[in-house]
Amino acid sequence: MLFYDAPTKHHQIYVVILSILLALFCFRVLAQLLQLYIEVPFLPPFGAWQSGAVPYKGLLISQILIIVFYGWILQRLVSDRMRPSRKQGWIFFIIGLIYFLVMAVRLFVGLTGLSGHYWFRSYLPTLFHFVISGYLIVVGYFHLQATARRS
Repeated sequence: MLFYDAPTKHHQIYVVILSILLALFCFRVLAQLLQLYIEVPFLPPFGAWQSGAVPYKGLLISQILIIVFYGWILQRLVSDRMRPSRKQGWIFFIIGLIYFLVMAVRLFVGLTGLSGHYWFRSYLPTLFHFVISGYLIVVGYFHLQATARRS
């Protein structure tokens, strides 16, 4: 089923943005995995890629699940099988926005006061949390815009 009449340039913009965000996240996962086994000199060290709040094995499993889920969303969008839903749009958008704001506060607090605490001084993971939350925001916005166009 087509998501609405036919793919448009508007639709292609979402595909490009989501592809870039997913590629950035995949890069992050692969870069840390490389650092675990090879230690590539031009990448940050293994420990810089995570805050230590979750053991690496659990982190890697959750990252793979995120990649699979985000890839599934992107595949549905690319194949024109994404059915826009205002409700889903608001859910994705609000969760993504809250997630983004929490990470912005985390970064701000880490840069201005609590840099001694490992969770607040983990700047690289925080930046990639912006990528993850950005994906949710863009998917939510897609749903909201697509349903508004049909109205």
